Amino acid sequence: MKLNNSSQKPLYSQLKQILKEAILRGTYKAGQQLPPESELCETYGVSRITARRAISDLVEEGILHRQQGKGTFVKETKVKRELISVGGFSELTMASGKKPSSQILSNIVLAADESLARTFGIPDGDPVLKLHRLLFIDNEPFIIETSHYPLRHLPDLEKHIGESASTYSILKSRYGVEMNRSEKSLEVVFASEYEAELFHCDRGTPLFVIEKKSSDKSGRVLHLSYSLFMTSKVIFTLDTDKADRGDFPNDGES
Repeated sequence: MKLNNSSQKPLYSQLKQILKEAILRGTYKAGQQLPPESELCETYGVSRITARRAISDLVEEGILHRQQGKGTFVKETKVKRELISVGGFSELTMASGKKPSSQILSNIVLAADESLARTFGIPDGDPVLKLHRLLFIDNEPFIIETSHYPLRHLPDLEKHIGESASTYSILKSRYGVEMNRSEKSLEVVFASEYEAELFHCDRGTPLFVIEKKSSDKSGRVLHLSYSLFMTSKVIFTLDTDKADRGDFPNDGES
């Protein structure tokens, strides 16, 4: 497609609009690399100066971003997540108009070691479900989650996993359990080869990791999880009013 040289609209502005529309149509998807300047010049019949100006403007507008030594990429829109949130992963995702889904990577029952026994207030060796999942938003990998649940309080939970993307909905419907409070810690780690493969990113990519302990209304800890997020895909926010009120029922990523 050639640009209109007789138009009063500058060529760089025409090219910028074409690239914007291509991004909106999904021709260039979030995280995808844009063709190099030389290819854009050939495709649209413009000079390097024109292509560079169009790209620079889109970078300034936050639509594209440059990676040193790699090229120019479509900037990914970050998902906002409230650290003290009401509702689980599925509920929050659907409320934002997006589609949640999950893939179970492993689902095993193991004997509680000293640390798990202390966390759940159960005897050493008691059965605990370890659930390892990949959670998606609109079919894009969003969270790598490893969760533990004490089967003393949630018998046969391992048999029901997979019925829903939301584990918390299973706890509520089958066990009458609702999570009432969570304790969380947040830090940054770097992707291993395994995590990079699941997230389709480079090894060493920065990841947020949230450790969370959730308890029901009686104060029993029934869920311990470790959730990994790509720092490029999420912004964590904190509502101080909720924090002051202690207002975080049903909080969680599950």
